[in-house]
Order: sequence, then C-alpha cells, then structure tokens
Amino acid sequence: MRVLHSISFRWRFPVFLLLCLSALLIRNQVGFGGDVLEYTVTTVAVASHGRPDIRMEDIARTEAFAPHLTGAFAPLQQDMRSGAAEVYPAFARGRDGRIYPIHFFGYPALAALPFKLFAKAGLPPFKAFLVVNYAALFVLGLALRRFFSSGWKALAGLALFLACGGILYYNWSSPECFSAACLLAGMLFWLSGAPLAGGLLAGLASMQNPTIAGFFGFAPLLKGLIDWRAGQGIGARLRAALGARELLGIGAGLALFALPLLFNLKQYDVPSLIAQRFSDPALVGLARLQSFYFDLNQGMAIGIPAVLVALAVWGWRSGEVLRRDLIILAACLLFSLLLAMPAMAVLNWNSGAIGMMRYAFWAAMPILLALLLRLRRHARWPAAVVAWLALVQALAMTHALSYEFNEFSPLARQVLVRMPDWYHPEPEIFAERMAHNDNYIERDKIYSYRPEGGPAKTLFHPANPRLDELLCGKGAVLSPHNRWTDSAYGWRYIDGDIRCTRP
Repeated sequence: MRVLHSISFRWRFPVFLLLCLSALLIRNQVGFGGDVLEYTVTTVAVASHGRPDIRMEDIARTEAFAPHLTGAFAPLQQDMRSGAAEVYPAFARGRDGRIYPIHFFGYPALAALPFKLFAKAGLPPFKAFLVVNYAALFVLGLALRRFFSSGWKALAGLALFLACGGILYYNWSSPECFSAACLLAGMLFWLSGAPLAGGLLAGLASMQNPTIAGFFGFAPLLKGLIDWRAGQGIGARLRAALGARELLGIGAGLALFALPLLFNLKQYDVPSLIAQRFSDPALVGLARLQSFYFDLNQGMAIGIPAVLVALAVWGWRSGEVLRRDLIILAACLLFSLLLAMPAMAVLNWNSGAIGMMRYAFWAAMPILLALLLRLRRHARWPAAVVAWLALVQALAMTHALSYEFNEFSPLARQVLVRMPDWYHPEPEIFAERMAHNDNYIERDKIYSYRPEGGPAKTLFHPANPRLDELLCGKGAVLSPHNRWTDSAYGWRYIDGDIRCTRP
C-alpha cells in the first residue's frame, strides 16, 4: 500500500500540470507572430508531404487555414513561378532547386503531427504550435519538480518562467517559448543528475537558436562549480563533471545541434544562411549590448526586473560560500552574454516582439537559473521575496503587453518626456518606433520626435550631405551649441530645439 501511495503521489503533479495545459490549449488561440510565414507554410509542407520544401499547394493550404495570410506569400509565389534563383528573402532555393525556409524546420516538424490530427478532427490546425509550446512547458514543469523535489515549488517556478517572458510568447507560432523552456529545462535536468535529458533538450532548443549550443560548455562548468569541494583535485573535478552519462548527453545534444548546420552546408554551402545574409558582426558593440539588456522598449531588464533585483540584494552569504556564489552568478551572466553576442549582429534589430525582444527572452534563462539555484537553498521561501517577484513581474508583463513593437513603451515615453538626457535608444529602435513602422534606417533622413509635454529629440547622421539644409533651411548651418550625444554607427542625437546659425 505504501508503494502504491508513493506512485500515486508522484503522478499527481504531472497529471495536474497536463490538465492545466490542456485547459489552456482549449481556451487560447494561436498568435501569428515572429517568422510566421516560414513556420506556418513549413508545418503544412511537412504535414502534407513529409518534406520541408515549399510547394504551391502548401501555400494554398496555408492560406485556407489562415485566411489573414492570404496575399502575404505573393512575392514568393511570383518567384517560384518565374524560377528565380533568388526568392523572397524569408526563403531560399537550395542546391536541389527546391524552396526552403531560411530558418531550420525542426520546430515545424514537431508541429506537423498535431497539425494533421487537428485538421482531420476539424479543429484549428495551427493550434499545433500551442501543442509544441505547451509540451515544452510540461517538460519544464517536470524538470522543476525534479530540481526542487516539490510539486508546489515546481508550479511556482513555472509561474515565474511565464512571468519572465513566457506568457508573452507561449501562444506564438514561433519557437521563442519552446527554445527558452527547453533551455531552462535542460539546465535543470543537468544540474539534478539527468544529463541525457538535459543534453537532448538543449539540442532541440539549439536547432532554432544555434547559440544555445553554448549550453554544452556551460552546463558541465556550472555543475562542477556547484559540486566543488575544498581540496578536490582538478582530475577528480573533471571526472565528476564529465562522466560517461554527461558525455552521452553532450553527444546527443550536439548531434541535434549539427542537423541545421549539415542541412545548410548541403543546400547552401554555408553553416548558416541566416548568419550569412541577415547579420553583420560590425553591428556588435556597446550600443547594442546596452540595448539588449537595458533598452526601455525591448531590453531584458524590463522583462525580468524583479529577478535582477532579487539576485542583487537577496540570499548572499559570507565567507567561502560567498565567493562560490559570486562565481556561479558570474558564470550564469557570462552564458547569458554568450547567448546575446550573436543576436547583436542581426540586421533587423527592432524586429517583431512583445515587450522584451525575443532574443533577450531566451538569453535571460541563465539569469533566471541563478535565482532558482538560490531559491533551492531555502526549505521555506521568504514570503517577502515571493511577493516581490510576483508583484513586480506581473507589472512587467502587463507593461510588455500594453504596446506594439513599432511604438515606444509607456516607460520609454515617460523617460523621453521627464528625463530625455538619460535615454538615447539604439538608432534603429528610435527611428522605427517614433515613426511607427518597421523599415530601414537611412542616412539621408532626419528622425525627429517631440513627445507631448516633452522636449524634442532629433537623430541624424553627419554623413548626410543635406544635413544643414534639412535641419536649418537654406543658408544656415547647425550651431556648435546644440546639445549633442553620439550614438552608434556614427549617428548623433540633438536634445531639445535645434540651434542654427548663419556663416
């Protein structure tokens, strides 16, 4: 009887979590966001003919199931009819002459089976994306249950994940929630003695976001830091951190990580077509770094403010333990930075997002892990810390859901009115959000913004040959007494009214 009771108790949590997620699946509708054209039509393709190449009938079927996308594929269809070598940029013609999405098809392949089942049952077939996202949440819940040895704490940890960006993206038809949940679950499994599960989850996440492959160096390192014992030799530490099971987990995960690279090499002769066509390493710099973590519209800090504050002020210990805590936190921050660096090279910096940018969401997972590690030390969680996390993160998610990616956030608008000298966004963010568009920033244009009740802010590039004429009119030039602020890539801001003079 005692054994049966124990088995029943272990099953309560997964059954309860499955019922909750099933209720959400019935209630929620899929949000068509992110790289929606690629993921929808590729899911249809894999479900229809078992291959990720895009055909005319796949587009027709996609538009039938998602009528609001009708016409969006027109440029691709035109290129397909004409046999153009270079097709609509979200897609590419492979060496075999077929058309493929530029993002790997791992996520759509996972959605293909539920898509077919829903279509046959007469249900909304693109809810298949919710199935994949919620399955990742279910696995994350299991990882948290193993990590904390408590169902209630696991539910609290899952709620914290949702309050740190998960709720922004868990209904999207793109892999942001899937990647973040798999990454965090992979780290939790690895640290709680299940490296094979951890490696496989990290491998799945890295298929859509390749920088997550840094997990395979970070996870053993972090496990070694946590298990460190004074007087233990380097050899013993390595054997403990990289035993047979750990090596198997790394190998399995890297095999999944390699699939997109091998596919790209076969079809395009490069490891990553996205990196070749849609990124520029020259864009990586302090401006983007600051923007990634602290921008008031889409930076990580507006998505996980309570987590950052809690890590800064709560749970520190003294002595030798303090040094280890600092090292563990530094390792988590370093992994977050490793995830961020390639993302900072993307050409489209102000891309579609809900509040916190998509890259920042999954790059925040190592930082969230640092807080979970600190919480695990406490048999009873401090009520003040839990209340702080719940309240502030709820406010952060409410704020994130209140504006679109092509407008300034309420917080950014307040700062631009009340403290304009303190905030100079990365140029693309400023240019697109003040104009409410998703376009390219151009050097021959002037971007001026005057919030109601606040001073003007003007963005320009000194290389513009008509700069003085555009800002001051014919015969006048900019005065050296303007309030200048240098930004990235040569762009400059003028705060306040523009001052001009005649030579």
